[in-house]
Amino acid sequence: MKTPAKTLGRTRKAALDRIDLSILKAMSENGRVTYQALSERVGLSPRPCLERVRRLEQKGVIRGYCALVDPMSLGHDIVALTGIGIRDPAPAARQRLEQALCAHPAVVELQMVNGEYDYIARIVAPTIVAYEALTEELLADPGLGIVRIHTTFVLKTLKAFEGYPIPESPR
Repeated sequence: MKTPAKTLGRTRKAALDRIDLSILKAMSENGRVTYQALSERVGLSPRPCLERVRRLEQKGVIRGYCALVDPMSLGHDIVALTGIGIRDPAPAARQRLEQALCAHPAVVELQMVNGEYDYIARIVAPTIVAYEALTEELLADPGLGIVRIHTTFVLKTLKAFEGYPIPESPR
């Protein structure tokens, strides 16, 4: 399940107790765990466990569920980490660019950053030629306001993103 980009911004830290953290840890290790098995693992009966999971979903702590798929198995032989610099930092210009990048299926992750670039994108493509065509298309569109794109190609993934670390106890 994809979460709209606008809901991924900074939100207030949720108050999580030991049981919430246990639920998150169990679900991050196995998103297909049954509520029965989850409830046994965290020490609750199934109904309160289900209610906690639903509360975590409603609060946005659990943003969705997905299968972790190997990009090469889908023909994405090129994975690029792309720094994008913009001409105009005005909110309307940023919004146009963000909407275009978020809507593009090859852009699988997009972060607004500070420093040398305004955005860092993870972009997948079947070939270098396809990646080059995409970046040329982005640079050629004056409505997007991109002034530069810097690409670092991933040669080998040594540790893929599989979720955020979950603390052992509430903070």
